[in-house]
Amino acid sequence: MNNKDFNELYKELEKKVELLEKGELSLEQAVKTYTEGQELIKLLNEKLDKAREKMVVTDKIEQKELE
Repeated sequence: MNNKDFNELYKELEKKVELLEKGELSLEQAVKTYTEGQELIKLLNEKLDKAREKMVVTDKIEQKELE
């Protein structure tokens, strides 16, 4: 699952949220879907953190080039 891009993971999360919001899942299914959603959130946050780090590094490199 971690090799998917941000948008794919986000779409999966949206589907899980929709399922939970409908309220038609059994308790067991809801817990499983919620847990999977939490894992997706974790992966999405990791991808955002990596993107932020890359932007900070890029900014630092560009700043040094301007000096």
